Amino acid sequence: MTGNDNILNVLCYGLIVVMLFLTTGSAQTDECLECHNAVKVMPGLIQDWEESKHAQEGVTCRNCHEADASDPDALNHNGFIISPLVSPKDCSECHEKQVQEFQQSLHSLGAIYYEFLFDNQKLPYLESQLEGGYIINEGEEITHAATLRGCQSCHGTNMSGKSTNDFTVWPNNGIGRINPDGSIGTCAACHTRHSFSISEARHPETCGQCHMGPDHPQIEIYMESKHGNIYSAEGDSWNWDETEWKAGVDYRAPTCSGCHMSAAPGVPASHDVSSRLSWELESAVTRHTDNTANDLGVSISDGSTWQEKRNRMMSVCKQCHSSTWTKNYYEQADIVVELYDKQYSSAKTIVDALYEDELLTRASFDEPIEFKIYEMWHHEGRRARFGAFMMGPDYVQWHGFYEMLQDRVEIDHMAEELRNTPKADTSNKAPAFGAVTGIFVVIGVILLLTKRPGK
Repeated sequence: MTGNDNILNVLCYGLIVVMLFLTTGSAQTDECLECHNAVKVMPGLIQDWEESKHAQEGVTCRNCHEADASDPDALNHNGFIISPLVSPKDCSECHEKQVQEFQQSLHSLGAIYYEFLFDNQKLPYLESQLEGGYIINEGEEITHAATLRGCQSCHGTNMSGKSTNDFTVWPNNGIGRINPDGSIGTCAACHTRHSFSISEARHPETCGQCHMGPDHPQIEIYMESKHGNIYSAEGDSWNWDETEWKAGVDYRAPTCSGCHMSAAPGVPASHDVSSRLSWELESAVTRHTDNTANDLGVSISDGSTWQEKRNRMMSVCKQCHSSTWTKNYYEQADIVVELYDKQYSSAKTIVDALYEDELLTRASFDEPIEFKIYEMWHHEGRRARFGAFMMGPDYVQWHGFYEMLQDRVEIDHMAEELRNTPKADTSNKAPAFGAVTGIFVVIGVILLLTKRPGK
């Protein structure tokens, strides 16, 4: 063997080692891909992964789905122990900072809030409040058939002690899903499987899959706003995939993520969507954020004061607007909040007095006025406040305060009717059935005793 042959052998050996090193991850994935391709199972999923950044970085199917046999959500899949459900705990292996920020946000409490506020008794378990308003499925009473595909689709289900075989909790992609491994949330709510696209998460339509409708119409308000106008006209030309997304460079007007999550001068990017909110606009009576989840008493966010959070959001605004413009806009929005609180509190006082005077039952949502006061804050009041802070004038005026005025007039009339309707008078009621029977018995006995023989 010549010296040149030795050199050639060394080079070939080195090349093989490098190739093995570079393709180790791909080789693991190939087992999954080869099988799925062979039987043509979920080809769209495979294509999503092949075009993803995960594939480019060598992140394999096993990296995300491989599980230990002792894991609560583990199952045997063709000889592999896997979990179909990838939780934030799994994602944190590579994205620790992002998962930590998400865990301290209000998003992560979606399912917990759902269970706490409604407790299987009140709204949104609408169907179970009506007679026969439940489904019997395989001998099991399902009292939340509507909410499985309704509220819980966004809020998340509680999978504690359960697996993906349980249809009452899975499939579910809710933002606050409680996972079998104890972690909370799902990253795929915004970065959907299996492309996990940053561009997708930045588009407002992604947020609009949950933040829409009569009670929290942020996507409709955004599309009405000047920001939404610009996005609709120019969004196709923006640089959605840039890691450092910069206003005036990669995009001209913010989307939801641009305001609530993306970086700005002096403000780092964050997956804590609560870190720039100075008001809790969804609650019945508005309050400043104080790092405590309302009602739950659970600590959230990063410990900043509401003023510090406001300053962060104002810094985002100042990328395109002057300090005076930004300051005055907040002043305008703040007085909308003040007006709402005043009007709602006045109406709530009327309804509370009806409870105190026992003119309403303590059961929830069994009388029309209860729906009306609920909608005054949960629908109209939210729309007015969200519209004020998100440039949605129609939602402030006609979908907000105009409909709140309608609510108030109806509440006044309902309350007056309840107070003027006489309570049932039991003093003149007909005798009870037992008493009536007794009277007839006595009459019958008298007739028998007085009946003369021969007659």
